[in-house]
Amino acid sequence: MADSLFDTENPLNCPICLNLLKDPVTTSCGHSFCMDCIKSCWDQEDHRGVYSCPTCRITFNQRPALSRSTVLADILGGMKQEDQAGPGDVTCDVCKGIKVKAIQSCLVCMASYCPTHIQPHHESEAFKKHKLVKASPNLQQQICPHHHKALEVYCYNDKKCICVVCMGNQHSGHKTVSAAAEMPKKQEQLKIIKKYLIQKNYNMGKEVQKFKEAVVSHKRSAQAAVENSDRIFTEIIRSIQNMRAEVREKIRAQENKEVRDAESHIQRLRQEIVKLLKQNSKLEPLLHTEDHVYFFQNYPFSSGILQYNSFKDVHNLTFEKLEQSLSELKSQLDEVCEEHMGRIFNKVDDVQMFDETERSQSKRKRGSWKSG
Repeated sequence: MADSLFDTENPLNCPICLNLLKDPVTTSCGHSFCMDCIKSCWDQEDHRGVYSCPTCRITFNQRPALSRSTVLADILGGMKQEDQAGPGDVTCDVCKGIKVKAIQSCLVCMASYCPTHIQPHHESEAFKKHKLVKASPNLQQQICPHHHKALEVYCYNDKKCICVVCMGNQHSGHKTVSAAAEMPKKQEQLKIIKKYLIQKNYNMGKEVQKFKEAVVSHKRSAQAAVENSDRIFTEIIRSIQNMRAEVREKIRAQENKEVRDAESHIQRLRQEIVKLLKQNSKLEPLLHTEDHVYFFQNYPFSSGILQYNSFKDVHNLTFEKLEQSLSELKSQLDEVCEEHMGRIFNKVDDVQMFDETERSQSKRKRGSWKSG
């Protein structure tokens, strides 16, 4: 805390730095300074060879020797040991210079006092009837704004503190009691509430821990489920890919077989055509000869030449029925997958930390917190 004085004319102030004396020294003219302050001042006058007192301006031909002021040091030491007011503290309204922390406030004097200045209120009969309370930074809040009396009565009906004049005016007929007497009862109620809050806080802390562990377990289970589903779907995809490869291989095998059979049949037909052309060339002279002996000598009496080899019909050239079967397979797989995916999603939705009732209550609570 700064050792600065609020009263600049306080004799415990250093005339140079205006702060509380530190390591005080006194000159021969009787004025006191901080040792560092007067040394610094005289250091600047060394070139002149003449030194002066910053307070009375008396001069010295030689730089005076400085000695520590034991009396002032003791006084300052005792003052520093007092409970000086810090930021946020209530200060004594009587203290001059250093502001000492107040310990009590008087609702009659409307002032706050340190341990020293509160003594008259405890020792003098003139202050015996004054109302002392713990040092308050807001004394005005403890005074009735209408009657300027202490708020020392508690009104049950309006649940607030009032003054004695209020009792006979707007609070006439209300149930009242001394605020000082009622406060211990309310404090006992607060103790019960505090105990309840502590227990509730403990229970909620346990619940938080439980749900933190549940979240970790839930995440671990979800990760395992994702990995397992990836593995199963990979296996399903691999199985479908294997079936696709088998169907592809089956189609190609059937294609090769039928193409080989067709090419073999084409080869045989070509050979038959060559043979028929040769036979046809032998018949041509017989059709134009007039020599009956030649005709019958070369006439093909064998009936084999007249035999008719029926041609094979071409059918089932496309794999349309296969495509229909594959389409049916796809439809069936879609139906099965849709059915099972619905079941799978339902199983996923069943993994809940809260049931729907608890979830709705939680949402309502969050809504009330936001609106509040």
